[in-house]
Amino acid sequence: MRTLANSVNLAEIIERLKSMTEEDRGLWGVMSAPEMICHLRGAFRVAMGELPSAPIRTAIPPEVIKSNALWTPVPWRQNFETVPVLKRGTPTMQVGSFEMDRADVLAELDRFCQPEQVRVDHSFFGPMSTVDWMRWGYLHTDHHLRQFGR
Repeated sequence: MRTLANSVNLAEIIERLKSMTEEDRGLWGVMSAPEMICHLRGAFRVAMGELPSAPIRTAIPPEVIKSNALWTPVPWRQNFETVPVLKRGTPTMQVGSFEMDRADVLAELDRFCQPEQVRVDHSFFGPMSTVDWMRWGYLHTDHHLRQFGR
């Protein structure tokens, strides 16, 4: 299974991020390419505890959602609700220079992947191991890159 802990998978994600352009159009959803880059940057910051995100209650226990989302070969659902801090129109999602925002997401990805990096509980999945986070990081980034045909 693909994960950011695997250097080949990480390099693939980095190259796909570098291939993004400001003009890329989404195949689904409402985000623009610049907003998607900001969303990924913010998501890494949420995971590292630098942006607030409270647990989100669902009818399904978090450990079941996590197991299904991370460890089954089913693609993630399109247009899934995001945490409030990462919604369009929030300060986290303010678009700047595309080149600078892309450089920022690559820097956040690098920090996120450092073994000593502190990570917090996931809003939907609850407690996460480093293995879980590296799998989530790959899947979340891949999901949004596929959204833009990358």
